[in-house]
Amino acid sequence: MNKKENINWEMIAKYLDQEMNDQERKEFEDIIQADPEYQRIIATVQGTWNETKKKKNMIEINTDSAWEKLKNRIENHQTEIREIKNIRESSYRKILNPALRIAAVIFVLIGLSYLVFRAFILPVMDETGRFTVSSEPDRMIQTTLPDGSLVHLKANSTISYEHQKTGIRELSLEGEAFFNITHDPDQPFIISANQAIVKVVGTSFSVETDNENNTVNVFVESGKVVLSSKTREDESLILEPGYMGILSDNGIDKKYNEDKNHLAWKSGKLEFHESSLEDVINDLNHTYGTNIISGNAEMLGCDFTGTFLNQPVDTVLKVLQTAFNLDIEITDSEIILLGEGCK
Repeated sequence: MNKKENINWEMIAKYLDQEMNDQERKEFEDIIQADPEYQRIIATVQGTWNETKKKKNMIEINTDSAWEKLKNRIENHQTEIREIKNIRESSYRKILNPALRIAAVIFVLIGLSYLVFRAFILPVMDETGRFTVSSEPDRMIQTTLPDGSLVHLKANSTISYEHQKTGIRELSLEGEAFFNITHDPDQPFIISANQAIVKVVGTSFSVETDNENNTVNVFVESGKVVLSSKTREDESLILEPGYMGILSDNGIDKKYNEDKNHLAWKSGKLEFHESSLEDVINDLNHTYGTNIISGNAEMLGCDFTGTFLNQPVDTVLKVLQTAFNLDIEITDSEIILLGEGCK
């Protein structure tokens, strides 16, 4: 018998809708823990299912019919999904085919197309049982975790986590991501990032693993975050909104973030007001993951004012080239700005 024919879809729907009694829930969670196929399905749809339960102004539809459609769409793509070994090797457009894969649960359940995430990436389970979501080198994505928390994953970044019936909310991060964590005072959310541990209850913040400088940078947009070291257990720092924590080999420091473009990679908006060209270059490199350098130190003090909304780095560079009469040289590893400065 085909594996997918053994999946008890009715039990999955009952589990997600919290209609099980304690005994049924315990027995079904034992099944989930023992069966990677159930783990994959639950990890894929649970967050989105929970989000739809929170939404107001839902249209009324036949939920039995909706679940049957979702089940069929998942089954129809089982074989194709298993062929995806690594998100980095997959085409972004291939993942977002017309069926919208598992993200169809949003469309089926509430009938509102704008709620379908602009880049819903299916988690891939590795040989150890961990689920992984990765972004391509040139594209930001967003994904929903099983507890309903939303993650904006910067280009060339990866998160991984396990499905745990205990409810533990813990994941690992490589690269940079912005988290909007579902509030749960009884179950803190823990992020492991290089040598750092970030612990929250419910808040929005970003975490960046800077391998070049061997630091982990945490910026808090709302709520509170505890930043601590894996190697120095007695060292930790509480971060409040607007502050950035920097964990390095020398310890943990914090400072107030004055860079309004720190999250430009997520918002798509770059804003400069009499900013030095040095600051502009730094913001561009952080936002786009580029390696732009100046061929003339004198030009770094030049001031620039301008706003860019959802523009590619090429467009920004063309504006700077016109504003400062620059020549731009592109190599395999660098973008070099050449000019006489602003005297």
